[in-house]
Amino acid sequence: MAPTSDLVRDSRLRTRFHSGGYTHHTYYVSGITARQRTVRREERWQRCASLGSGAFGMVWLEKLVSDEEAKDRAVKEIRKNSHRSNTIDYSRELEAIAKFSHEKYERCFVRSFGWYESGESVFIAMEYFPYGDLNEYISSPLPESEVQQITFQILEGVAFMHENGFAHRDLKPTNILVKSRGPDWWVKIGDFGISKRAEEGLTALRTLNGTLGFMAPEMLVQLGLLDMENLAVSDRYTVAVDIWSLGEITFRALTGESPFPIRHLGPYAKGKTNFPVEVLQSHNVSTNGCNFVKSLMAPLPRDRLTAKDAIAHDWLEPQRPSS
Repeated sequence: MAPTSDLVRDSRLRTRFHSGGYTHHTYYVSGITARQRTVRREERWQRCASLGSGAFGMVWLEKLVSDEEAKDRAVKEIRKNSHRSNTIDYSRELEAIAKFSHEKYERCFVRSFGWYESGESVFIAMEYFPYGDLNEYISSPLPESEVQQITFQILEGVAFMHENGFAHRDLKPTNILVKSRGPDWWVKIGDFGISKRAEEGLTALRTLNGTLGFMAPEMLVQLGLLDMENLAVSDRYTVAVDIWSLGEITFRALTGESPFPIRHLGPYAKGKTNFPVEVLQSHNVSTNGCNFVKSLMAPLPRDRLTAKDAIAHDWLEPQRPSS
């Protein structure tokens, strides 16, 4: 589906493609005098290295070669057609990126520099993160104080999304990009590929997307991968799916392992086993920390903390700005 919103149209880049992996953009910016009210600016970027691949295209590193100042950017490709679908709806990702690239949200989200397209693909130019993603850092436990930093920063972004009627729906460590590493972490939320805006002011979502291992029980129920008598297949799921995913990320950062290995989630979701607090305790996580993670991962979405309430939890008190 072609993008139509004003946000999406305004962030489109005038682009020409050249051989040798070069991309040329033309901008018109405000000048400083009446005679130079509009100034034309040219940028020429060169593709340098692959940063990975996804279901619908590649991500690569580009360097600015039209200016003396050294600049890098990451470019994500979304192919318009794929073996999985004849039509890919990329407008949701473009809208979310354009919305959350505003300076008000820049501390929480990967910044976008605009988008452009060819006949076959859509390309999104983004902030480059040389430190990679969070997944590279949580295979072993991090100090609790550092996990508090990471969790608070992700939660701030999630709260912004939910307040604006968006759910991410695929929060996971590989979608959390690292701006600076510990002990003073700065992470940002990225990859809005399956984010969805709540329709008509509601927060209920129907489309099934996500990554196994970070999907909330209600999503697994709809996929037929989990049977819960107290959660019908017909039930819609809400932005609470992001809260569950955040709980999973936080648990893994604190312990280096998942709270629910294969076949352990079902009994917990059905109320037959308790939340594995003892795993957190074995890594000397504080009582407040244990209670916080448990409150994010309640089996029923209505029992989980909202993003707003989670930010106010005592465990995150050290991260909140002082008045």
